[in-house]
Amino acid sequence: MDNQEKKGFPGKFFHNKTGLKAWGELFCTAYLLLMFGVYPFYMEQGYVDIGEAKYRFFIYCSLAALAILGTIGACRYAKVLGQRIKRCEPYLFCWENVTATDLFVLLYATELFISYALSGYREEALWGTEGWHIGLVPLLTLCGLYFLISRFFDGRALVWYVSVAASGTVFVLGILDRFSVHLIPLKIRQPAFISTLGNINWFCGYLTVLAPIGIYIFLFSEKNAESGGSGSSFGRRGKKWFAACYVVIAFMAGFCQGSSSIFVFFAALFYILLWMAVEKRAWFANWCLLAGLWGFAAQLVRAMRILMPGRYNYETDNWCAYLTDSNITLLMGAAAFLCFAWMKKREAAGEKRAAGEAEYASIIKTVRRVMAVTLAAGIFLWLGLICFFTLRGNANQFFDGAFYFDEHWGNGRGAALKAGAEMYVQMPFGKKVIGTGPDCFSAYAYSLPKTAGSLRESFGADRLTNAHNELLTGLVNTGIAGVILYLGIFGSFILRHAKKGTFFSRMAIVCIFCYLAHNMVSFAQVLNVPFVFWVMAMGERQKRE
Repeated sequence: MDNQEKKGFPGKFFHNKTGLKAWGELFCTAYLLLMFGVYPFYMEQGYVDIGEAKYRFFIYCSLAALAILGTIGACRYAKVLGQRIKRCEPYLFCWENVTATDLFVLLYATELFISYALSGYREEALWGTEGWHIGLVPLLTLCGLYFLISRFFDGRALVWYVSVAASGTVFVLGILDRFSVHLIPLKIRQPAFISTLGNINWFCGYLTVLAPIGIYIFLFSEKNAESGGSGSSFGRRGKKWFAACYVVIAFMAGFCQGSSSIFVFFAALFYILLWMAVEKRAWFANWCLLAGLWGFAAQLVRAMRILMPGRYNYETDNWCAYLTDSNITLLMGAAAFLCFAWMKKREAAGEKRAAGEAEYASIIKTVRRVMAVTLAAGIFLWLGLICFFTLRGNANQFFDGAFYFDEHWGNGRGAALKAGAEMYVQMPFGKKVIGTGPDCFSAYAYSLPKTAGSLRESFGADRLTNAHNELLTGLVNTGIAGVILYLGIFGSFILRHAKKGTFFSRMAIVCIFCYLAHNMVSFAQVLNVPFVFWVMAMGERQKRE
């Protein structure tokens, strides 16, 4: 691609393949700017019925983009196909351009259609449960857009920076909402509603995918030309300060929203970033600074609660309130800042690394092995403690939240997880493989008298639409085949880009990792899973370039 074409407007548009590609890049960029920059703020009637409003905006814009980009892509492929036929080439399809991630997306889309075709709830499965809408059409639309964006995205950093600016604004509005400062007039106002995204779970879902973009830029962009590292020293410092402000705002928004599930995101974020940051001393120093900013953000929330007494409008009986009102985050942040200052002092003194490249590579491998063993040991210890205290029947206040499993575990998630597991166990073998249909968890659950009774007992008139665990929900909706293929999409992308990815494709890895980790206690919805597919497709495109 020459420089003129990469800027988007060659002299001729439709006379050859170059012109079609330019139009494809133009429409692709416009769509992504619309979804990253406008979609989070879209409202109807003062955010009344926000779930349906967001869904309509997403599906109408996405179907239009799918139609336009699909037409352009078909025209381009027709030209390529004609040229291959003229040259009598044995292979008419460009298999060299197909990746493992492409194949998993294609197989997942096929499995979705099979699950829908054999579902007993096709009307529900077509578009998805009302208010939720993760059905066949939305998911197939995302699969199609993945292919088109990964071929037409022009690789400009503009879209990434727009996403940072828009998400930062969403987070600021969320912080202000939590302290009863409402800049946007709403017809319905309640503490569970935060910013412009809906309830707390939807806000957390959006934050776990979008916040890693700005945080990753802060951590790794200093030595990266793609993100502006080749500019002036003043420009680099300005971007660093802007990114640091974004990081603090994102962490404050996480601490303010009120759901303890955000700490799963925090743990996943710092884990995956540390895995990457150990490759260079400068990156590890930035990681320490990031940890310091996390503690600083918690203390800023604490200061706001002191300076604005009575304005904090959410319950304080949770981890968010506890950690922002204690000295734990203060001490952790101070320790991280001291570590950063010590490393910078050594760097300023001109100390060189004594280890050679081979030895340093060995050190990195050792650190990562320790991290992997620690993670595995921590998970097994947590599961062991849950089994121990649950079987013992100890409902001590401390263990009741994290280590004692019953229907009340995880703010009611225990009942949802139990119902999802029971549903999958009693499903026929065929349904265990392909599921009951996309987004048919609720329809199937309430068709079972025993399960429906226990759900009404736990949730009353509220209708449970998922198990608050994406994989368990997926087992019911699309079966074991759908879950394997779904994980295959993200797993293949991570494996392919972990070592040889570009700056932005490695950024996409962080977004995917945080999304999957957080959704172990949450769910897919139209404000998180679309962004995961878009970020992945954009990273895939830049890897292809």
